[in-house]
Amino acid sequence: MLQQVKKHIFFTFFLLFFLPGLYGEYNNKNDDQPPLADLDLITSPAGLLSEYVSIESVTGNEKEAGTFLAGVCKDMGLNVEIFTNAKDTFNFAASLYPLEMGKPNIILLNHIDVVPADEPHLWTHPPFSGKIVNDTLWGRGSIDNKSMAVMQLLGMKQFIDKSKTHDFPYNVTLLSVSGEETGGFTGSKVISEHYLDRLNPVVIYGEGGAGLQDVVPGTADQKLFGVSVAERRMLWLKLELNMETSGHGSVPPPSYAIQEMIDALDNVIWENNNRNVRFSNTTTEMFKELGKVQPGAMGVALRNIRVSKPIVVPFLKRDEILYSLVSNTVTVTGIKSEPGAPNQIPQKVTATLDCCLLPEFPAEDFLKKIRKWLANDNIEIKIINKRDKAKPSSVNKYFYVMSNAIKHTYDNAKVLPILFPASNDNNYYRSKNIPAYGIHPTYMNLELIETIHNVDERLPVNMLEKGIEVYAELIRQFLYEDFEKLN
Repeated sequence: MLQQVKKHIFFTFFLLFFLPGLYGEYNNKNDDQPPLADLDLITSPAGLLSEYVSIESVTGNEKEAGTFLAGVCKDMGLNVEIFTNAKDTFNFAASLYPLEMGKPNIILLNHIDVVPADEPHLWTHPPFSGKIVNDTLWGRGSIDNKSMAVMQLLGMKQFIDKSKTHDFPYNVTLLSVSGEETGGFTGSKVISEHYLDRLNPVVIYGEGGAGLQDVVPGTADQKLFGVSVAERRMLWLKLELNMETSGHGSVPPPSYAIQEMIDALDNVIWENNNRNVRFSNTTTEMFKELGKVQPGAMGVALRNIRVSKPIVVPFLKRDEILYSLVSNTVTVTGIKSEPGAPNQIPQKVTATLDCCLLPEFPAEDFLKKIRKWLANDNIEIKIINKRDKAKPSSVNKYFYVMSNAIKHTYDNAKVLPILFPASNDNNYYRSKNIPAYGIHPTYMNLELIETIHNVDERLPVNMLEKGIEVYAELIRQFLYEDFEKLN
């Protein structure tokens, strides 16, 4: 039964593998414009993505790739506005209408940065080649997240000329940001704190879900897609303990800094390994919707997850990924002492904790738990960084317009709201009360999923084209007022 549950829910969190900058002043003249790009690239989705992937843009080095993409947008006739323009924080918007018009704005969010491609000799094709072989495009960012930018941009393309002569009810903006892979501090954090009034967003569509083949046994005729409506959020902590003791390791004192820190961390690890399961409103709804497509007793259990909790929880606890989906977690990610000789007892020791909280759980309450678990008042707790608590996005018209676009593109598609188990940029906007939904609108198998943040990341060209179709249909519904007819 555990293996079934794992397979049922895996698609809701596979994007775990997807596991302070210069704030530019707004310039009304918008003189900071990118150069024009090669027009021939725009006519070929695969050619554009290949060129984009070939520009290495590991986090902190986004400017060259961002300038290229902004140039393509300008060449297509979009209104480009660069918000921050530095090597490590390049953020821009490309819109159907100038932002100064103040139209309600549909934001298509993507990130320019990618994770490093370590051990390039292990790749079938060089990681920044953008090589196309047998109708598949290879390279770092081919899935996460440069393909999404190309899908969004070319989905907008067919509406550019029409927008010059027609007053559509909404603006549509491609928003490309830096720094997502390391917390969004040079990208969406900057945008959400300084440029939301300028953008005037009514909804954000970013990353955070996808379609995965062979999810639920017995439903092979359906293609299941998960659109994230919430995410667990990060809380990074630094622990520090200072103790003045004798310094020579040959005569150990009864208690010293490293010993006390290890004892305290041992308590934290024990509590994490025995943590409580919490079915939030978001996870309950996710299991309920998944249960609707699962036949038999399993479907009944999933649809009534709180009632079946005594039966289901033991199985969830046997698998760390599933267990994390329904609980707050804390992981010890580092412990460090002052440098010294092997026989010298350090007087100071620090440790780092990576905490991941369910959407509804207050960070302040979790900090109290950490303090209690440490059981040592001499340990100082410092917050390195945290994501603000954000209300999950509602399953409403903004969700259904994306659902309809996916169903329009993929036959027999079923679209479910899901909880994303890690942090991404969407929560910056949810925390500002802007609905945000996460989806990479492709239908992938596990083999492709496993290449994300891994060797041989790649995407079949036909999936790129399907994604363009999804975004084009999404935009059409907004601009031609089908959106307004949704209940």
